[in-house]
Amino acid sequence: MGLIHTMSIQADTMRALLGNTIRMSIAIMLLSCTCSHLHYSQLNDSNPIEPMYSDESTNSTNFTSSGDSGLAISGEPGYVGDTLIASMMVTNSGGSSGSVSLIVSPITGEESFEGAQISISPGSTREVSAPFKLASSGTNNFDWRIFEAADSDNPQMQGNFSIEVMPSQTLNLSIDSMEWTNSAGLNLDASVFLSNGRARGIIIEVSSGSQGSNQLLQSIQIESDPGRRTITFDLGHPSADEILVEAIPIGWQSSLDSANSSLFDVSEPSVNEGSIFVEASFSPERPIPGSRVLVAISLENRGNYQAQSGFVRVISSSDQGVLAQTEVQTLGPGSNITTDVSLPNWPASDSVGLEVQWHTSGVISSNFFTIETDNSQEGLNIPFDLLAAAYGLLAGILTILVGTLVWRAVSTRTPSTSDFNLRETKESTKSQSKQEKTEIQCSYCDQRLMVPHNHVGGVRCPACSMEFIVGEQDKPSHPVISSSEDTLNCPECDQALRVKMENRPVMSRCPVCKTQFMAEAEGA
Repeated sequence: MGLIHTMSIQADTMRALLGNTIRMSIAIMLLSCTCSHLHYSQLNDSNPIEPMYSDESTNSTNFTSSGDSGLAISGEPGYVGDTLIASMMVTNSGGSSGSVSLIVSPITGEESFEGAQISISPGSTREVSAPFKLASSGTNNFDWRIFEAADSDNPQMQGNFSIEVMPSQTLNLSIDSMEWTNSAGLNLDASVFLSNGRARGIIIEVSSGSQGSNQLLQSIQIESDPGRRTITFDLGHPSADEILVEAIPIGWQSSLDSANSSLFDVSEPSVNEGSIFVEASFSPERPIPGSRVLVAISLENRGNYQAQSGFVRVISSSDQGVLAQTEVQTLGPGSNITTDVSLPNWPASDSVGLEVQWHTSGVISSNFFTIETDNSQEGLNIPFDLLAAAYGLLAGILTILVGTLVWRAVSTRTPSTSDFNLRETKESTKSQSKQEKTEIQCSYCDQRLMVPHNHVGGVRCPACSMEFIVGEQDKPSHPVISSSEDTLNCPECDQALRVKMENRPVMSRCPVCKTQFMAEAEGA
């Protein structure tokens, strides 16, 4: 009975445990189903992730506008004739590279404006732009589109826009003053006027015209604000009959009523022939035929204009031959100068007619002179026979030479007249003479000189004609100048001198101020 009761208790316990297990399993299953349902509901309720690329083939391009950037216009406000820039950021979301360009077309049907082809790789974004010009004032309407180089137009990459265009600005040029003088040349003051609007770039050119040919004299570039601006030009002495001044717009268009050029006649100021004078004096006053004559020519400018550089001539009145010519400098108003010319061979005539000319500033001033010739020495009678005199002169020279030789032979003889003693005396004399000479080098050049060995004082080099000092003199001490190069400066006048290093120390003398000094090597 006890055993049966025990077994009954165990059976009840097992049934209770089994029931609890089943209930826990059912709860777990229900909880799992609930979680799965909630997760599925959340996935269905969330937004789906869009793919990076379109459903098209990965080997094609797909150009789209980047974000909300749209088409941008730069350069406003716009005036007639201005060039603006249209641009857009374009993205290639396709799988291959491609090139696109921006085309801007006026709706009036005029010529379209296309920008440069821009290559865009997959996943990249680049700016595509196109310049376009404004043709008329008021509202200008344009169409735009992105054009692919592969001839596949994207209908979504196109649109239109409008620009309010103002009339083109006025550019006027005027000549305020013009003056051409001999001293300062041609001076020009020009004014440029720009009407209200934007600041503009302008080139101002000044050209000369002479006998049908034009030449650019000056050209300047300015950035002009609206209003008036004055510019001065110094043109010198151009070869010109007329002057043209132009104001040229840079990258913009001036209005049709602009007056941006000016043409006017000019003439170079001339020196009055009656205001310049030439005089001359001759030395000697009565030249000898065949001799050299010095002509001192005086030039004077009594006018109000500057006489430009030119030349003077001495011309023979008989045959108009030019005997001498020299250039002369510019001569200002109220000034005078003197210049010399030389006539190397005076003509053999009782009187010689000469014309002295001064050529300057396109005019000629002349003066005429008649010079008497000194013929008093012509046909001079010699009171003796020239041939006999020549023979006598030759005999006298021979006598002097023979006497000199005899005297030297007698003076060098010793009491013993033997050949041995005579030879010995001559050899000793030569040896003594050789010892009395010393070879030195010029301080200024490489010339070698022979001077007495005991000579003290100055020596003149026959090659360079420079003087320098040799030997030691019993005179007050001289300045000592040293340098590390062949050149040094005079202690008195600072003249640069050349004394070779290998010759130092040596007494030197400045050829300018004649100051003597000792030249030494630096550090000696």
